[in-house]
This record gives sequence, structure tokens and C-alpha cells, in this order.
Amino acid sequence: MKINYSEKFIKKDGVLLIPVFEGETFKNFISFLDLAILKEHIADLTASKEFEAKNGQSIFLYKISKNLPDKIIVVGMGAKKKMSVATVMSGLGAGVKASIAHGTQSLSILFHDSLQEFSQSVSESIVLASYLPGIKYKTGEALEKLVGQSIQEVNVFGEFSAEQKSSFEKGAIIAAATNDVRDWVNAPPNYAHTSFFEARAKEIAKLPCVSLKILEKSKLEKMHMGAFLGVNKGSDVEAKMVVLEYSPKNPVNETPLVLVGKGILFDTGGVNLKPSGHIEDMQLDKAGAATVMATLRVLALIKYPRKVVAIAPFTDNSIGPKAMRPSEIVTAYTGKTIEVLNTDGEGRLILADAVAYGVDVYKPELLIDVATLTGACMIALGERHAGLFTNDEDLMEKLYKAGQDTDEILWRMPIHQDDADKMKGTIADFRNSDTGTSRLAGASKGASFIREFVGETPWAHLDIAGPAYVADPKKYESKGATGFGVRVITRFLEDLV
Repeated sequence: MKINYSEKFIKKDGVLLIPVFEGETFKNFISFLDLAILKEHIADLTASKEFEAKNGQSIFLYKISKNLPDKIIVVGMGAKKKMSVATVMSGLGAGVKASIAHGTQSLSILFHDSLQEFSQSVSESIVLASYLPGIKYKTGEALEKLVGQSIQEVNVFGEFSAEQKSSFEKGAIIAAATNDVRDWVNAPPNYAHTSFFEARAKEIAKLPCVSLKILEKSKLEKMHMGAFLGVNKGSDVEAKMVVLEYSPKNPVNETPLVLVGKGILFDTGGVNLKPSGHIEDMQLDKAGAATVMATLRVLALIKYPRKVVAIAPFTDNSIGPKAMRPSEIVTAYTGKTIEVLNTDGEGRLILADAVAYGVDVYKPELLIDVATLTGACMIALGERHAGLFTNDEDLMEKLYKAGQDTDEILWRMPIHQDDADKMKGTIADFRNSDTGTSRLAGASKGASFIREFVGETPWAHLDIAGPAYVADPKKYESKGATGFGVRVITRFLEDLV
């Protein structure tokens, strides 16, 4: 998507999107617009209660002036006094979606004074709301229709400071990476396999200051990653661990930060097979790995001043003659043994080896893992919140704030010692699922299991099972993958420096 900036309105084709706040007088709008007739239309609509500028409410105007495009969308932004990242993105997201519905490859948007504080959010909402999930897989007339609605050019006109333009461009980078995650997570397993992600990692590694290691199955065996490889036993595709390192010149701190993401390409549940109604969307289980890879791309593009490592273990959790069975015992990278009581508790197994590797090799200042780990967290928090578990209160507060600042909301969740005790093994060191009370505090138990493999390193676990893949999207999202995590982690990391 190409984004153009101008102080003057120069585009007459496509759709013109005009954000309007409740009680808007237009006195601050740019004078070269033919606003008299526009004011008249909106005044009539407001008087009739057809348009009240409520957040996300939109009105389509057609051929009201020869000096304006034929197609105009007026979108409500709600009350100025209640403006926030969430309301700005919701309002503009609705406006962009309405523009797409009217068929345009060119979108112009008025960037007026009220939005200048939210430059980055304006940009993010435009790029995120422009995402069309079906365009990669549709054919024939359906594809032609989507191509006709695919926004190729955005023209932003208004008064920009250099700082605002920089924020706008950063928002476009972050949102584009978020859309990459949406593509990767929506992609079915016959498209997005280990080779697919290896290719994506190689693309990222072409960026300045980025290097790549691919740990193949033979290397993982030598490293004794038995928990990770146990999950891979039933798969025809060999496990791989993607390790991307971003090392800027003259970093402000030599100690790295590590991100780890769960990369289950498709989760059948293994021998503990998932039932119908739960298995159909299990390509979503790679969202954590996709998120950390895309976040590292963002950090390289915005020239983040600290070293960051993204670790993404990839495998299927499949059924086959060699598949891991309940009651098996595996030995993790740390040398600890784990009783596998439920093969559908596979995410915590691959993360156990991945986080332990990250701690052992990189000695990080902190480690964050991101995973669609538990249905229990989704039941507890729904689709709007991700669960936030940590062993460090300062890390908890900073991540929580970053979530509030980005509308990717993290909710503080507990790890009670009773829950941690239930993950201790009977004949091995640990077990990946408890018995008797397995339906209680499932998200906390999963987090407590991962915590055992990070030692004393400050650590946070983001259980994104709810917001990573949704049936009830926000106005700037679509059904399916949301790319949740890129924006909040980027903000958190920026706040560290």
C-alpha cells in the first residue's frame, strides 16, 4: 500500500473519507474543501437523527459537488473528550471498511487537527482495516471483486509536522507486519508449513542487522529437546526452530531481550483428538510464533536500539503410528523429565524447550513468550483480552500499560502455588496436565508449567488464545486472525528505552 501526504486535496477519484466528531462545527477543517454543501448535508442528516457522529457510524454521500470525489464517506468518531487509541481506531476502521464496501483502490482521508495527537493510530487503523483475508485464495469473479476493493493507495491530506509524519509511517510499518501475521495465521497447514516459515524468516534476515539460524531436527536431537521433538513424533514434517537475531550497531544495552512464540502449524490434539467444533480452525495455533517473527521485522525497520532475539519452534501436532501417547515421559532441554498426560497440552511442551534455550544461550534481561495456549484463558477473558502472567511485578505493570496504550489489552492473571504444585509429576519431574481438577485454572496451570523452565529470568507469558483469532472482530479487524501481539510488544519494547 502506497501512502501519499499533501497539504492540499489533490485526488478526485476513489473515495474521500471525512472523520467527524460529535458536535463538529467544521471550523478547523481545511479551507480548500468545498465544505458549504458538505456542511449542509451533514446538518440535515444530524437534524433528522440519521447521523449523530457516534463512533463507527457512517454515511455515504454521492456526487454532492463537482469539486469533491463522487464517493464520500462521513464517519463518526464519537465525542472528542472521550478520544483514545481505541475510539480513533474503531471510528476510522469503520470508515475504511465502509469505503471498501463501495469499491475503491484509492482512498483519501482528511487528517484534521483533532487527530494529530493520534497520528500512529490513524495510520494503523487504515492499514489494518484495509486487510482482505480472502484475496490470497479466491478465484474468478470473487477474486476480481476483492481486487477491485483492495486499497492500493492512501492519500492523507492535512497539516503534518515532521514528527506526526514519522509516527504515521511507523504506524504503517507496524500495521503491515500485523497484517503479515494475519496472513500467516489464516493460512492453512498445506500452505503454511515449516518451509513456508523458513522462507519468511530468510526474508526478514535480509534486513539490516538481522541474522538467522534454523535449527533442524538433527540439531534439536543433539541438543536433547525431547519435549519439542515429542510433539513432532506424529508429524510427517520435521520440526524446525527459527532463531532470528536483531543486533543493532552500538546498542544502548548489550544484554538481549528474547521473544518466544508457539508455532503449532496445526493442532489436531494428537491422540487426545480435538472434537468437531474445536478442531476446524487449529491453523491458528501458530499465532505466537508468527507474532514474534513479525515483531522482529518491525524492530529492524524502525531501527530499535537494543538487541532482540525471536525464537519460533515449528511443528504439527498430528496423529500417526509414531505419535506421542498419554503416559509417555519426555526429557526436556534442561534435563528435566515430563509425564505427558494429555497430548493436547503440546504448546507448553514446545515452549518449555524454546524458553529454556533462550535463557541458556542468550542470558536475556527478560523473556516474553506468546502463545495461543489454552481454551481456558479464552473462556475466562473472551476475545478482547489476552492473559498476562509473569514472575516480575515491574514487567507486569509495563506490559499492562503497553496494552492499554495500543488497544491490545492484557489482563493480569495469577499463578497460585496450588496450581503450580498440580503440575509436578508423580514419577517424573513434571506433568503437562493435572488430573481430577484439570478443568480448573487451566490457563494458570499452563503458565506455571512454562515458568519452571525460565529460572530466575524476568519472564512474561501472554496467552493470546482469545484475541488472536476471533469471530467477533473489532471495527478495524476481520473475522479470523487479528495479528494480536505485534503492536503491544513493540510499544512495550519502545518504552524500555
